[in-house]
Amino acid sequence: MTPFSRLLAAEGLKLRRAPAWRVVWMLPLLFVALQALVVERPFLALPALTPQVQATLEGLPLKSLVAFWAGVFYPLAVALVPALLFRPEHRFKAWRHLHSQPVARRGIYLAKAAWALLLCTIMLALVGLLLWAERKLLGFWNPALALPFHEDKVVRVLGWLWLSTLPLLAFYLWVSDRINSLAVPVVFGLAGLLLTIALAGQELPQPWRRDLIPWVLPYAAAEQVMRQGSTQQQAHVAGKEFQQEANSIRLPSGKTIRTWQNIPDEVLFPHPTHPGLAFGLVPAPVRDCCFSPLDGWMRAGIEPDHSRCPPRVNPTRLGDISQCSRASSFPFWSVW
Repeated sequence: MTPFSRLLAAEGLKLRRAPAWRVVWMLPLLFVALQALVVERPFLALPALTPQVQATLEGLPLKSLVAFWAGVFYPLAVALVPALLFRPEHRFKAWRHLHSQPVARRGIYLAKAAWALLLCTIMLALVGLLLWAERKLLGFWNPALALPFHEDKVVRVLGWLWLSTLPLLAFYLWVSDRINSLAVPVVFGLAGLLLTIALAGQELPQPWRRDLIPWVLPYAAAEQVMRQGSTQQQAHVAGKEFQQEANSIRLPSGKTIRTWQNIPDEVLFPHPTHPGLAFGLVPAPVRDCCFSPLDGWMRAGIEPDHSRCPPRVNPTRLGDISQCSRASSFPFWSVW
């Protein structure tokens, strides 16, 4: 029996009554219970399924696996497992005793890393088995819901989750080894959860946010499976291209108008064509600061001529006075 195998056996003895095993089976069970009671329970009362509802129900396990497990439960589990593996040595001050033994510190670290990988693998396998059992039980309860279970896509998502967790697991192992506190990895896990929620959206496709931040990498890797096939996630409304579709908006006064809410600025405010090259090269702030006061000064000295008002215009009304002023004022900007 090699020294490393003895270290693995010793770590296995420590894990017999350790809380790490409870994390391994409680989090998958909690996730599947949430999936069954919150997501799929409303479908139990349906006597028959339309094609649209059937397509939605077939993709629910995969979408829940990516949204809830890869986005919420699994990041917290990856933060807890290494911290619980190093907890006995930190709690009982056993590092001096271990260092006095004829074993290398790197061997102890590698043994704990191997057990952390094994526990994460068991956790992911348990999630897949529980999802399969939940789908079979759903079909037994309501025969109309006996839909096929996409094992290949679920296995692909779980495999990508395991592979993308390696950098994050290495970081948590180092933090749990160096810091004598269980709360620090948990705080890092919660911070990583917030980063995943903030940076892993489809409307933020920057590669550095996906590849260089280890907390976002598991969710981004699992989401690649969702972008293939019929279970592809739809882009956010802000990420869609502009379409000439009128939207109805009800004003506070009760009047309904039709407008385009997502119209881009270049469509709403088209750039005017510049009459001359010399005037177009002048920046807009310079033109506003230099020519606007001059134009106002020239217009101020011109009295409105009511005789030049357009027909059917009452010069005593405020709105019509402005029309008379425009009709009689000097067109200063026309020189450009």
